[in-house]
Amino acid sequence: MKQLRQLSLFIENRPGAISEVCRVLRDAGINIYAMSVADTREFGILRLLLDDIDKGDAALKAAGFITRENHVLAISVPDCAGGLAGVFEKTDALGISVEYMYAITFGRKDKAVIIFRFSNQQAASEKLAAAGVEILSADEIIPRD
Repeated sequence: MKQLRQLSLFIENRPGAISEVCRVLRDAGINIYAMSVADTREFGILRLLLDDIDKGDAALKAAGFITRENHVLAISVPDCAGGLAGVFEKTDALGISVEYMYAITFGRKDKAVIIFRFSNQQAASEKLAAAGVEILSADEIIPRD
């Protein structure tokens, strides 16, 4: 299964909280390829796709952040009106529940990349692949030096 490793961490909902994370990763030489934040009144959940997740995780933990690794799927979506609707028609028809999602933008010509977390990653991956949905690997979206 083509899953991507993602780091999630709780951050305080205050000015400068995200900057601290970015500085820690910069100082460790880690590149951020995608970032999503969901907030509440007191805290946020920051989700990251990094070029070196192990090194990024170690740097963030050393700086006092509590991290959690989980897996997500990167799905290639036609970059046109209705492209994402077509993916949701398939998830709906297959009974797949989406926990959250966010987009990555980078030059893939006529395709967009959406990062999905499903309630059952394995089943979602298998059902979507069988339905013809293009699931991308980490190597296809995160360049390696």
